[in-house]
Amino acid sequence: MTQSTVGIRMISAIVVTHGRLGAELVATAHKILGDFSGVYSLSNEDKTPQILAQEIEGIMEHAGSEDAFILLVDFLFGSCGHATLAVERNHRNVSIVSGVNLPMLLAFLNKRNEFSFARLPAELAARGRDSIQSVDTDQL
Repeated sequence: MTQSTVGIRMISAIVVTHGRLGAELVATAHKILGDFSGVYSLSNEDKTPQILAQEIEGIMEHAGSEDAFILLVDFLFGSCGHATLAVERNHRNVSIVSGVNLPMLLAFLNKRNEFSFARLPAELAARGRDSIQSVDTDQL
């Protein structure tokens, strides 16, 4: 499935996290890259997974039916993950990538026009994993 074969106008991301983590990741990405569009953040603070899923759906409806969405979630098996799984089950052109971190978000912003929607989630997961390293300063 490529962008052209499914009529995808834009690949957007919704960063769904506990507390302010998602908002801070998006704000930091803005400081690094400047202005960009198609990236939203949602917090689970004081929300049930059902309410969070409704908010995700609201963002998707507002963006438009021609957009595809990558849901970047901090922890797959918490309330944020449950909300994203509920949304993904009901929509075409929605993928979930868990373990969101800053390198993953920056990779999304830099690669969303380079890779097909079908391939992008794996690329983001790889970038997120590759950025996690144990550093031994004695070996530097």
